[in-house]
Amino acid sequence: MIERRELPSGRVSWRVRYYGPDGRERSKSFRLRRDAESYEAKVRTERNRGDWVDPRRGRTTLSDVWRDYERIGMGHLRATTRASYRNAWRHVERRFGAWPVAKIEHADVAEWVTSFGREAGPDLVRYAHRVLCLVLDHAMRERRVSANVARGVRLPRRPPARERFLNALEVQTLADHLGRDGDLVLAMAYLGLRWSELAALRVADVDLERKRVHVVERATEVGGKVDVAAPKSAASNRYIGIPTLLITRLAPRVNGKERAALVFPAPGGGYLRNRNWRTRSGFDDAVKGLGLDITPHDLRRTFGSLARAAGADMRWIQKAMGHESITTTARIYAHLYDDELDSVAAALDRIGGLR
Repeated sequence: MIERRELPSGRVSWRVRYYGPDGRERSKSFRLRRDAESYEAKVRTERNRGDWVDPRRGRTTLSDVWRDYERIGMGHLRATTRASYRNAWRHVERRFGAWPVAKIEHADVAEWVTSFGREAGPDLVRYAHRVLCLVLDHAMRERRVSANVARGVRLPRRPPARERFLNALEVQTLADHLGRDGDLVLAMAYLGLRWSELAALRVADVDLERKRVHVVERATEVGGKVDVAAPKSAASNRYIGIPTLLITRLAPRVNGKERAALVFPAPGGGYLRNRNWRTRSGFDDAVKGLGLDITPHDLRRTFGSLARAAGADMRWIQKAMGHESITTTARIYAHLYDDELDSVAAALDRIGGLR
């Protein structure tokens, strides 16, 4: 219902009175009748579709919505993912934390992405935007907003993935520089293990007779503590073939040990921590001295490069590395298949030669 109201000043306003799905009467005033009519039609349509949102619920600040999402919407996430979301949220909070959630517009988010992109890299901008989208999705589920205004915002493009793969000679040279710690270099380069998977590997997971490693656990450092859990995805729970060149390096770490013992424990026992190992083993000094400019994660990527050089198909590389999607594998290693372009061109030459 639309009512005409004359204010003490003599000005006329138009009040829309309506009932929400909860049966409670609400009202909103407008200076122009056409605006009141438009709002009344909008409310009626939203109620008929079941999309109606109580405007008062949209007054909650985005920070309050985040705290609610953090409390009830993040329990299923891995500890590392929760920590990453909290770090990214700090960037969102600086801009929108005090805003009523219903007041945030698509243009506001687009402007923030552009300005934030001037001070941060594209990966951080995209990740912070993802967290904002998740919080606004939660606001929609809680009926605080009717739409997620962050969706559809144009994001900065990711730069091309860096190509820091080692060849077999470089892998062996680096391993030799690290002595006994070179075992870890070889394990990552020839098994394709993530650091967290390497740190959690137990004797029971290594079968030297069958030449198999079974990845069933990962140990990730989060906030100074080690979080031990199942691998990050179903695809990450996998078997990997052990090359013969690794058997002699793994045998002393496995044979005669208890099945629950870690294959690569820290010097004082317990799980290895990436930064501590890089300093203690001399890894950082070694790669700098050899001019390699790599991280331990680049050794995992080296596995895919070496496997391709050995003739492995993309699908096999995907399975061995535990990628959930072949798209991920293709994005990282597609350039290693450039020689097949020459094969296709040669085949076309042969066909053309028949004319």
